Amino acid sequence: MNKTSRLVQGALLVSAITLSVTACGQKVQLSGAATTAPQTTSTPIATSIPTITPKPTAAPQKQLQVKAYYSDQDEMKLVEKVVTVSVVKDSDAYEAALKALQKSDDPKAIPLFDDLKFTSVKFDSVKGEIKLDMTFGPKTQLGAPGEELFLQALKKTIFQFPEVKTLYILKDGKQVDSLMGHLELPYPIKRPN
Repeated sequence: MNKTSRLVQGALLVSAITLSVTACGQKVQLSGAATTAPQTTSTPIATSIPTITPKPTAAPQKQLQVKAYYSDQDEMKLVEKVVTVSVVKDSDAYEAALKALQKSDDPKAIPLFDDLKFTSVKFDSVKGEIKLDMTFGPKTQLGAPGEELFLQALKKTIFQFPEVKTLYILKDGKQVDSLMGHLELPYPIKRPN
């Protein structure tokens, strides 16, 4: 054998060894017979999958028209306005109607409830009664005519809902004889006939 053929044989031998090493784990098909694919075992790689938290969707709001009551500029009579309030469920209508009493876009309709906070409005549908708790600010202290208009506005607002039969009013969580010291407050207030 000459030197060139040894080099070729050596190169072929190195190529064959390289191919067998790189084909590690794979079966080479030498004849036309079918062979099965090699089975490999692998360890799953731990990857961090980002967690996507869906944003809570706001419940659809309904628009209701309710009557709201205000004082005239002289604090002599009530002014009735129809206002639109947004509620998620029907039971929110009572509180929404009460909150409508706190503001007015009409300069001739003066809110009697603007310096007051409704801390709790609970409706018992079985008994048909609302329990209302309020906290008064310093501007809510009205004279006798103002207190009378305040009570009328409160009763008319609540009793516009036919399912409400009785109204319990609390001031700072307590039953009181008078809201502002001028008029006796019945407990409970019943729907007028």
